[in-house]
Amino acid sequence: MSMLKLGGMVPALLAAATLAVGVPGTAQAQGGVNLVPWAGAYIPTRNSIGDLDNALERDVSVIGGARLTFWGTGMLGFEATGGYAPAKIGDETINESTNLFAASGRLLLALSPVTNRVGFYIGAGPALITRGGNVLNEDRSSTDFGGTAGIGLRFALGESGRSAIRLDVEDYFYDGDFGGGNEFQNDIVASLGLSIALGGRAD
Repeated sequence: MSMLKLGGMVPALLAAATLAVGVPGTAQAQGGVNLVPWAGAYIPTRNSIGDLDNALERDVSVIGGARLTFWGTGMLGFEATGGYAPAKIGDETINESTNLFAASGRLLLALSPVTNRVGFYIGAGPALITRGGNVLNEDRSSTDFGGTAGIGLRFALGESGRSAIRLDVEDYFYDGDFGGGNEFQNDIVASLGLSIALGGRAD
């Protein structure tokens, strides 16, 4: 997936958000506490490692994980997320793996009522990114502190709205060393998830 394609998703999400504001608020179960298993694509945008003569690139990878989301009353919510990506270095046969685990805690802001059948939200917060190794030393794991910001859409399923489909695009930003020294990184996670109500609701 190219950055041009990612950029093209933003206007579509904003258009859907405009429609979401006008949808009647009937899916009350979307509020409260929700568990969201998800899967998607992990896309490093700053993937060059090393100098120009010996540059390596990080591959796009699958990623999967789970979210625990709480929507209170009003527009604010909180979400804890964990995800794992079996990421690799392109065209490498030795020390090719850079397995990555990302965890974050995000404050969510609903731009349409959380009880709507279609909802639009943004979120941001701190993140931890742990890697199992780098291309020069597969035994050298590291953990970096950074942040994450993203946007998402939620579509209620059925009359009760106790389950919903979620589409999320998140940017993880941090200083990371993948073998060419510590450099600022931007990693995009685009995911599809199933939100399952565990209890409570936002009235």
